[in-house]
Amino acid sequence: MSEIKIPTSQTKIIEARIVPKSSCYIIEIVYEKSEETTKNQQLAGVDLGVNNLMAVTTNQTGTAPILIKGRPLKAINTFYNKQRSCLQSQLKNNHNKSNSPKLEKLTHIHVGS
Repeated sequence: MSEIKIPTSQTKIIEARIVPKSSCYIIEIVYEKSEETTKNQQLAGVDLGVNNLMAVTTNQTGTAPILIKGRPLKAINTFYNKQRSCLQSQLKNNHNKSNSPKLEKLTHIHVGS
């Protein structure tokens, strides 16, 4: 339907999608690819999340899966956001400013940890 040509090494294309973004369009090409065998290879799977920051499992016999909790990090971030909001509110109401040394120190401590 168009004169636009996109070079690809795939011969069996299932679908082509044009996805609008804020300042451009993304063209997605969908095709099937056969799975590669992983015989005798050591593999690990990692699932990133929020409540569970990371879940890791492997195909090695005798290795237990690892689960790293993310809730403590969420609590730290929530505390930081509340502190920052309170300081910003005080600055805006009392001094009509948007930044202060105290606010910069709080942000520096949060980013550095």
